[in-house]
Amino acid sequence: MMQKRKVKEIVNQTEQIPINQSIKVLFVCTGNTCRSPMAEGIFRRLVANDQEQERIFCQSAGLSAVEGMPVSEHAVSVCQSVDIDISSHRARRIRPEDTQIWDLYFTMSSTHAYILEKAGVPGNKIHIPAYIPDPFGKDIEEYRKCREKLEKEVKIFYNTIVQRLLMLKGGSYGSIY
Repeated sequence: MMQKRKVKEIVNQTEQIPINQSIKVLFVCTGNTCRSPMAEGIFRRLVANDQEQERIFCQSAGLSAVEGMPVSEHAVSVCQSVDIDISSHRARRIRPEDTQIWDLYFTMSSTHAYILEKAGVPGNKIHIPAYIPDPFGKDIEEYRKCREKLEKEVKIFYNTIVQRLLMLKGGSYGSIY
């Protein structure tokens, strides 16, 4: 029930986001080597099948990322097993300007959301999915579980919030998912 209420609140609040031509989504975690690159890859796969794909732009960043770090080998492996290639990803730290240029922020935890809000991101632009545990330093099975949870949560985000925002910005509605 809590998750449905959060999604409904965000869907209703997307109407407060200024209308323009595109939708920009930033996936946010801590180090930008596991969860957010996986989420970005999953999201890109969903967008690739959308007739509105040219209007959707995404990236990922970490609140404490070390610039240029490669993505975790386990993250690459579990994504490759479902035909998602994130091997060329390099970590990047969220920058002050990132708090102003993105339409939507998909965080991996309420702590990430809190930090973004304190940095000036309006709360109605932040999506907090069901908690996504950090697999960093754990075995490949934990990465697989993380990827599966991200697939579920990113799909919910895409099919409710992103599609709704596309519709509000004058696009068509309805992905193939």
